[in-house]
Amino acid sequence: MPIRFLKNASEIADVSWESPLPVSEASKERRLVQAERLLVSDTTVDNNANRDILGNTVADQPTLSNCLQYHTLLWTLFKIGADSINYEVLARAVDFSGAPLDAGWRQVATGTITGAANTWHRIAITETNGLYYDQYRIRVQRGGTADVAQRSVIVGVRRCARQWASVWWWRGGC
Repeated sequence: MPIRFLKNASEIADVSWESPLPVSEASKERRLVQAERLLVSDTTVDNNANRDILGNTVADQPTLSNCLQYHTLLWTLFKIGADSINYEVLARAVDFSGAPLDAGWRQVATGTITGAANTWHRIAITETNGLYYDQYRIRVQRGGTADVAQRSVIVGVRRCARQWASVWWWRGGC
């Protein structure tokens, strides 16, 4: 069976050497957006207020590092249990050696994930001018009485400004 496409509003054409599939050039006004998977984890959320989505309970330990280039983090999770999950996203900057600039963390997001067991959730973590922090700690704690298993994927989204797109292009993207 041949592959066909709509050549114009009223003509259907078969794909051939003489009539290839049309390819349109991307608009130059379109922003370059790139995303990378940063983390995949399975965690049982209990009542420990310092537990992150990797299971770490050391309060100073980051969940994600080397994240300065990302303006938004997308957290997709599958909540296996029925109880709610309280979360807190903390951020901080580090110096060139990787040491935090100051003690403690800055809270960038907080909330509660509710819903029935076996449900999907997505949380966009961002700020008005973008995040652009070096390290993040994503703490989770059960909101009810039962532990809740959850699976998480964190995606970091980068954005290039139009004026910088041509400069970054030769470096392999933004």
